[in-house]
Amino acid sequence: MSVNECKCQFFSPMVLSSLIGLLLSVYSTHVEIQLELDNDYEALCDLNEGISCTKVFSSKYGKGFGIIHHVLGEESVFNQPNGLFGIFFYALIALLCFVNDSNVARVQIYLCIVSNIISLYLAYLLYFVLEDFCIVCVSTYVVNGINLYLSVKRYHSLVAIEREFGQKMVDDKTK
Repeated sequence: MSVNECKCQFFSPMVLSSLIGLLLSVYSTHVEIQLELDNDYEALCDLNEGISCTKVFSSKYGKGFGIIHHVLGEESVFNQPNGLFGIFFYALIALLCFVNDSNVARVQIYLCIVSNIISLYLAYLLYFVLEDFCIVCVSTYVVNGINLYLSVKRYHSLVAIEREFGQKMVDDKTK
């Protein structure tokens, strides 16, 4: 498999998945901003009392993952809507897809692992603490799982390519 084949095999799905995550994050940030401007705002993702993203986004866990205000204070510049962190995260994951290097792919895996750990934490809060179902939230959890899978596959393909081309370069020099 060549570098270009690896790029085609994992590049497009991972960029697409990251763009979906980016759009979900933009939407969740939009909903949260609208809620701050209008307490009566109803989002498209509010289907009933048990399926409500506005309930989740307006909870104390909707900003800074419910942690930052404890550590850095309510007024901290880092105590932002979770969706804003998602916007930067998914943009970074998509941008890293443009670099075909196993070390960069490894960083991508680590970032995806962290995002999945955060997803598990937020899923716990969603189900057990808030007792709600948020379509946007669960969709981002799925995107994070897909990105982790694709980043691992991409890494292994890049390592195999680097080994193959690295060995060929050594063989060519010894001839």
